[in-house]
Parts: sequence; C-alpha cells; structure tokens
Amino acid sequence: MEKNSIDKLTVNLSQICAPDKLYHHLRMLLVRQEGVAIRPLVFLCIGSDRYTGDALGPLIGSYLQEHTGCLVYGSLDHPVHAGNLVETVHLIHCQQYHPIIVAIDACLGKPGEIGNIEVWEGGLQAGIAVGNHLPQVGNISIIGVVNSGGRFGYLDLQSTPLSLVMKLTKMISEAVEKVIHDLPDQTEVKMLLG
Repeated sequence: MEKNSIDKLTVNLSQICAPDKLYHHLRMLLVRQEGVAIRPLVFLCIGSDRYTGDALGPLIGSYLQEHTGCLVYGSLDHPVHAGNLVETVHLIHCQQYHPIIVAIDACLGKPGEIGNIEVWEGGLQAGIAVGNHLPQVGNISIIGVVNSGGRFGYLDLQSTPLSLVMKLTKMISEAVEKVIHDLPDQTEVKMLLG
C-alpha cells in the first residue's frame, strides 16, 4: 500500500492544535480499518538507539509498553531495525491473526519539514534515507521528520538534536495512548460507520 494522500495528515510540533489533529486523524484511520474491534492492533516501532535521530521508533515503543496494554514490536530494549525488520514482520504475522499494523519510524526531510509528523493509511518503507531497500510495512503509518536529509543519511541521523526527538516522541506517544484508550468497541464502530 502507498500513502493515501487524500487521508494524509501533516502537522508540525510548533502548531498548538497538532496533538488534537494527530489524535483525531489516527482514530479516524483506525476506526475505518475492517474488523478494528476484533483484530489485534500491533504497533511496529522501527529504529535504533545507536543514532539519535533513529531512536524515535524505539522511544515510542518503550513508552507504549510502559503506558498501554497494546502489542508493541520495537523498543529501546528490543529494537526493530534494518537487520531484523523482515524477520519481525514475519513473526508478527505468525503470532497475530490478521493484525492491523501501525508502523512508526523517523525520517529525514527538507529543512522546512523538520518537526513534522505525518500520518496516513498505507505502509511505509523504512531505511530509504540511508540506502536500505526494505519491504513496505503497515496498514497505517506514522513518521516524524527528525532532520533534513543530505548525501550521508546516517550522519544526518547522528547529528539530530535529542530534544527534537523527545518532543516528537512525546506528541506521538501521547496521541497513540489516547487513541488506544478511546477506541470504540464493535457496536460503536458499526454506528460510527453508519
């Protein structure tokens, strides 16, 4: 699946309304997923703490493990990265029947996009900025733009300010946590979809 540009949300950390927009958009995308009330909801948090900019996914994964009861693959203790992503996706599909996968990752963008959070229905392709060619993953995707991309992706990730990564982590984690607690049950989903 590719980005559904009609249903893509882009917000920036500097926007006062960003947390509410992020929450409402993510909730809307999840409610639209077929069988959301009965399918396992999995958060696939991609990245590594070896580079500051790439730590966004594992930081969010660790937060979700500590604050929610949801299924999380990828954390600071057990990161999911280029070396084990394919194996982890296979494991998810072996352990969970027909899961709804929310893929979360950091990315590099243009200078004016730093601090953006993007959410869309469809998968993401991790590792493009650093030259990795990995399969597209996720039914819903969330990315945080941690730095601008240059010719040397790993150096851009390494030189990312930790304060920016922590702000992105906080906003995304809190929105996801709120959505998880507010997801409707099967009866409510039918009413919402008409």
